[in-house]
Amino acid sequence: MGLKKYLGLDRRSHSRYPVAVEAEFQIWDGVAQKPRTEKVRGRLTNISASGACLQTNHMLIEGYHLLLDNDPSGQTPLVLTLASSTGEGQWTIKAQVLWYNKFEGERRYQFDVGLSFVTVSPSEREDLHALLRSHSSS
Repeated sequence: MGLKKYLGLDRRSHSRYPVAVEAEFQIWDGVAQKPRTEKVRGRLTNISASGACLQTNHMLIEGYHLLLDNDPSGQTPLVLTLASSTGEGQWTIKAQVLWYNKFEGERRYQFDVGLSFVTVSPSEREDLHALLRSHSSS
């Protein structure tokens, strides 16, 4: 067991895998079942069965702040759109924003955003596991 895990500093229950997966995302209205914002671009830099780290330049989308307007009850999650691991089509998954860090200096994306996946359907779980399998062996 790693020292961080032993001391309780690493609370993740699933292994994370480094990735470089381009994604689009938007804020979703869970009550009205429609998007609240347009899609913006980002990139997943690591992923697990329960969450991911998203890099982006957008903490504010059309007046909605990714963290401050993020409802813990799941009424305003992010919806990520990702390319299928087979290269055919796209799939989506909902996530709650847990934290973010801003980085200064030269970098394509200035924010790292910690995500936890929510209300994952069986087909989304299948797509997620396919993505994990494609990166766990690299």
